[in-house]
Amino acid sequence: MTPWIIAGSCGAGAALISWGSARLQMRWPLAILSVLLAAIALQLYLAARGQGGFHDLAAITAQTFTVIPALLGCLAGLALAALRRHPVVWRRPTGILTALALLAAAGLATATLLI
Repeated sequence: MTPWIIAGSCGAGAALISWGSARLQMRWPLAILSVLLAAIALQLYLAARGQGGFHDLAAITAQTFTVIPALLGCLAGLALAALRRHPVVWRRPTGILTALALLAAAGLATATLLI
């Protein structure tokens, strides 16, 4: 498979999950997606940082074609839901968890690309 197909699938899937969660007012699917994205971003960051001078350059590619499109898909899905008057409630514990996990994933993805 080409990485662009994988990137498109990750972005489309994340957009669908985030839009559907906001549309149906389900809090946990978006929270779980964001925590999983943060965990994947952390693992790829640690792999790209490497040990003993060895860096896994494939982790940078994986971060570029999986986590970043999924984050952009989440942003697109949440924006579409907000435009359709289905905003996510960020003040609840699951909303705070979602926001923190998405920020962590974005920060780790940025840090990985800066290595």
